[in-house]
Amino acid sequence: MKKTGKYIIILLLVLALLGGAVALLIYLPSENSQEESSSAVESTAEQISLLDRDAAEVKSVEVENSAGSFTLLPVKSGDDIDFTLDGYEEYDLNTALITANVRTLLSLNASKDLGSREDLDSFGLGTDAASVTISYTSGDSETLLLGNNAGESVGKYVLQDDTVYIASGVPINLFESKFSYFNTSVYSVPDRTEITEDEEGNEQETTGLDILYEAEFSGTAFPEPISLKYSDEATSTYLMTEPIKAETGNTAFDELVAALKTLTADSVVEAGLSDEVLEEYGLAEPEAKIVFNMNDSEHTLAVSAKNSDGNRYLIADDKDVVYQVTNSLVEKWAECSVSTLRMSYVWIPNIKNVEKLTVTVDGDQVYEYNITRTKNEEKSTEDAVQYDLSVKNAGGEEVSYEDAYQPFYQKLISLAVFSQEQGDLASIPEMKVVYEYFGGGSDTLELYKVKDENRYAAMLNGKFNGQIRGTEVSAMLENIPE
Repeated sequence: MKKTGKYIIILLLVLALLGGAVALLIYLPSENSQEESSSAVESTAEQISLLDRDAAEVKSVEVENSAGSFTLLPVKSGDDIDFTLDGYEEYDLNTALITANVRTLLSLNASKDLGSREDLDSFGLGTDAASVTISYTSGDSETLLLGNNAGESVGKYVLQDDTVYIASGVPINLFESKFSYFNTSVYSVPDRTEITEDEEGNEQETTGLDILYEAEFSGTAFPEPISLKYSDEATSTYLMTEPIKAETGNTAFDELVAALKTLTADSVVEAGLSDEVLEEYGLAEPEAKIVFNMNDSEHTLAVSAKNSDGNRYLIADDKDVVYQVTNSLVEKWAECSVSTLRMSYVWIPNIKNVEKLTVTVDGDQVYEYNITRTKNEEKSTEDAVQYDLSVKNAGGEEVSYEDAYQPFYQKLISLAVFSQEQGDLASIPEMKVVYEYFGGGSDTLELYKVKDENRYAAMLNGKFNGQIRGTEVSAMLENIPE
């Protein structure tokens, strides 16, 4: 046999022996593994009971911490015992959380016994500790001090009868203000429902679009109150009525409606409103206030100016509490303005609603358009009537609707506001437009030259509406039908 073959056979035998040894080591229990397993079982099993009492035995739980003090009391709930916050029973409390916290305390276990310690401050068990005293109906009581997070394992340091323990599951609310037990849901507007009927006559309820029927903004941030309303008069179905008249169905308005649908605060900071409390939280004279009706659900909200953390304090409806909210939850209404809420167009009445249009330029050039509309039977439906329009001037001559009147009208209603500054105006208007509508009613638009500027101030029904660029007015006048 060649030497090469012998070496191969020897190598295979060595590998086989090594493999068997490894397998044996794998399947034989090691001393260390037994110790680790035993240690794990021991760690799991060694739970030290700090408290083991029944809820029915509790008379009161008194808590004192750096945020203040409060007392939790038992209340009978059918066959069960729940717990509430003493003195605040009439408020919107999270009683499920209060009850869970007390029950957790009553069965509190520790994972480690650290014995008696002199340096309690290093465990957070000195003067800064949270103190919990549970009094029982039997007349006895016991006190626990709750300290810092344990550095060597999960849990917090707890002092009971001069012994320091590490216990997990200590309720965090026991370190916080009593207001941490208040519910933070401020309100929620119900969906608007509609009854629809299919082709077979079957009725079904569907969710409709939210409608903001009315809204009024006021407060120190609003030099002039802003009023909005849902209106069939508006092409966008929403109208600003104060301090100007303008359509308001823009993106900022849609974001406002979405923001008003529901509100949950970050926290409650005070309960029991008084003049002193309102003054303390900047709510005696709110920076912003809104009163609104959405889907026939009415609400009133008011907020303070932003505090040092950029948050605001809020009061709502008839709730007797002060909330804290992040600014992003309320900025859509608290920081809005006429400019952000209004559509930029001065006035955009539907062309098919105007029965007569009178345009006066330079005081003596008068252009009059009388419109007749007839129902288009082919295009009309049960829900929407479509009209064909014909136009005549003051002399009774036909004016082309598609080639002359409509292009001019589009330029007229496209006049856009770019500034809410009024400026120094001429004494008489350079242009006057009167819209008279089918079914009655009218609106008057006047354009006053801003002195030394190529711009105009628009007055709608005698009220300032905004400034528009002179170039837009010139382009519109170039299209006026003769």
